[in-house]
Amino acid sequence: MRYDPLLLTLGCAFFHASHAFEFTGPDSSQKLDLTQPITITWDANNGPFNEPKARALDLWFYALTSDISGRLGWELATNLSLSAGSFKWNPETVVKSLKDSDVSISADAVHAFEARLLNNSGSQLSSVESDVYAVEGFDFIRNSAGKGAQVGFYTAAVAFTVACLVHL
Repeated sequence: MRYDPLLLTLGCAFFHASHAFEFTGPDSSQKLDLTQPITITWDANNGPFNEPKARALDLWFYALTSDISGRLGWELATNLSLSAGSFKWNPETVVKSLKDSDVSISADAVHAFEARLLNNSGSQLSSVESDVYAVEGFDFIRNSAGKGAQVGFYTAAVAFTVACLVHL
């Protein structure tokens, strides 16, 4: 029958090409404890983001400063196999970098991992961000809501004063 070569071709194409990437861990409902190693996991076959030519990934971590003025990024690993499915990250170098630069980062759920998907030659095809995470574990992690609440209080006080003066 003529269907055999067609089915064989389609079957090979399906099993060879499709990489549907998705981060699966850590659990974003839990804070990342930067004093401990963190296991980052992914599923390269069943996620919503499809990149058929992807063969490897570079893994990054992004943190937002506590005053929400900047986003900092660190490359955690390069050329990881998609099929590996996990990477154990020791946050020690990121922690040292933050301490050395005297920067504080937000305690809120605003930090993320990024996978930069690579083709056979190592060129970046696309990138996928994880869910966002809150962090804990060090003094340089500060709640950004306090500063916003203080500004909000002063704005409300000024608005109330102006409203009272208008009615006089």
